[in-house]
Amino acid sequence: MGANNGKQSGSEGKGSSSISSDLSSSTDQTSTKAPKNAATSEGCSKVTCISLTRDVSVKLSPLHGQQISIRFLDMTDCFALEDEGLHTIAAHCTQLTHLYLRRCVRLTDEGLRFLVIYCPGVRELSVSDCRFISDFGLREIAKLEGRLRYLSIAHCSRITDVGVRYVAKYCSRLRYLNARGCEGLTDHGIEHLAKSCLKLKSLDIGKCPLVSDAGLEQLALNSFNLKRLSLKSCESITGRGLQVVAANCFDLQLLNVQDCDVSLEALRFVKRHCKRCIIEHTNPAFF
Repeated sequence: MGANNGKQSGSEGKGSSSISSDLSSSTDQTSTKAPKNAATSEGCSKVTCISLTRDVSVKLSPLHGQQISIRFLDMTDCFALEDEGLHTIAAHCTQLTHLYLRRCVRLTDEGLRFLVIYCPGVRELSVSDCRFISDFGLREIAKLEGRLRYLSIAHCSRITDVGVRYVAKYCSRLRYLNARGCEGLTDHGIEHLAKSCLKLKSLDIGKCPLVSDAGLEQLALNSFNLKRLSLKSCESITGRGLQVVAANCFDLQLLNVQDCDVSLEALRFVKRHCKRCIIEHTNPAFF
């Protein structure tokens, strides 16, 4: 893994990227402002400063056990990053608290095992669109326990209720979960989440066709701190489930029910009970 001790070079070779411990800022669409000592490799389509095989890993790791004091690392769209590369990063960046691996499509559950071993302080983690991440990976993530506050597993099609149950059981301080497009998630997974993660403030379960009004009822009965809820394209959701949520989650500030089969009456009910709530919908009769 390459690292610069001085100022970062003003230009990089085509298709390459580097990680520098002296970068001061980075941006992330779904996270808070990047803290000091942040690093980013967002947008790189081919990683050359991070090993992709075990042999190259040794050659590209001149630190020999030394640590890089970065806490924020965004590697979104680093398509060539594999488990061994993540292993190298984790071993040298043990102070990481914010890590974004969106669309690092070659990563597997094994990479997450390395991450949790070396970086137990991770608070925010995104593995969205990492197609090989499964329930076994979530079992590893759950070992972060109460430190984990933010998790995005959007469009990880191999994840089911089993993995979500691991996270719910051990990560009770979770504030944010994006599980959009996790088609194996059902009402049972939502029930475990609602009953265990009582501080949950933001939940995205859009495009989860097996989540129904029964799951929403569990949220309504337990997730009183919920402020943002996305149900976009949830085909099993009806107005009845929305009304139960609105009657109990008074602090709701954003509700996305686009492409959901909910009645005008249900939308009006939400508006009456959650007066500060912005409702994103596709019903032309509601305004």
